Amino acid sequence: MNDVLPVELIQAILLRVPARHLFPLKLVSKLWLSLISNPEFVELHLHRNSALTPAFFFTENSEKACLVDLHALFNEDATIGAAIKDVPIPFGKKKKEKKNPTTIYFEVLGSCRGFVFLHRKPHVIVVWNPVTGSCKQICYLYSYPHIFKRDRYFFGSILYGVGYDASNDDYLVVFTLKEDRIDCFSLRKNSWMKINVEFPISLTRFDTKPKGLFLNGGIHWLCYEAILMFDVREKSLSEICLPPEQNSVGGASSNLVILDGCLALYYYEPYKTKIWVMKEYKVWSSWTLYVIRYRYFNACIRPLCLSNGGDFIGLDSKDKISKYNLEGELLQRFQYYHNDDVTNLFARYTLYTETLVTLPKKEKKWAKIRSRWRGLIAGGSFLARGQTSKENN
Repeated sequence: MNDVLPVELIQAILLRVPARHLFPLKLVSKLWLSLISNPEFVELHLHRNSALTPAFFFTENSEKACLVDLHALFNEDATIGAAIKDVPIPFGKKKKEKKNPTTIYFEVLGSCRGFVFLHRKPHVIVVWNPVTGSCKQICYLYSYPHIFKRDRYFFGSILYGVGYDASNDDYLVVFTLKEDRIDCFSLRKNSWMKINVEFPISLTRFDTKPKGLFLNGGIHWLCYEAILMFDVREKSLSEICLPPEQNSVGGASSNLVILDGCLALYYYEPYKTKIWVMKEYKVWSSWTLYVIRYRYFNACIRPLCLSNGGDFIGLDSKDKISKYNLEGELLQRFQYYHNDDVTNLFARYTLYTETLVTLPKKEKKWAKIRSRWRGLIAGGSFLARGQTSKENN
């Protein structure tokens, strides 16, 4: 194939291959290995796949997770088995935990650029790319022993979320326990940092679900008064105004979601679910309302994403993956998990984009020292110190 097709055309074809099928293709030839491993190709593949229907990640127990290709699931030509895949969770169940196989020890913090962030009780964060198997675990108890006692967990924080700082190619795990400080873990620096900030909104009025969603360089949280956004590059906070129906939108039943690259929120009313979508980021007038209606009083849908055809995909009141058109008509419905235990469902799933992205390399100590010496030499302080020492001698 390499002799028949130009390299540019081969690359264009490979960009259209899903990440889960692309990763094994590295073994085809040295050329394909070089193309697929190229960081520029990985970024191009990521951006192209970010515009497609995301995958659904769900933890079944402490050892296994389920990956659902939502695009393939609702494809008439595909089988359910081809769309669903079980994968072992790294750093899974310990020997002492095997006595209770149904207990869920992993909770999902969120996802970012193909990485799923998991919290493993009591004090471990797992960063994992299910496609490539690249993973890392972070123990935060030793970094914050005065905050995290034996009875305090990451999920006890007021806010938490994950994000990506493109300027430094760095992933950040963010949480806060106080109203005047945000704590971040940098994967590149492999260390924690404390950021003193002034919250524009009282944290005592936040929704009971403090999971943040990453979009456009910021982590977003829904509260009663507004949407709070933390800029991962500037390390600053700002507000985004809620839609017109503020009294209903900011309630405890409301939730934040990302639909087709847009901020959106939804809440339930009798016989219907209302979905507000911000078509233009931070433009209040772009809030657009969609309504999904039902035949039954207590029916509801938890929106997950939009399909490639523009239909709503979500979890319904029977915990099945369903697809509705924009007029609220049910199109398809599937069972997505293998057991009947749906305890704490909100903390067990996330949407993510399947990618080949790898973890950033840690900054080495010698690189920091060399950078510091270069700064001293460039600033003349090193030469000045040398001249002073000669004069003293």
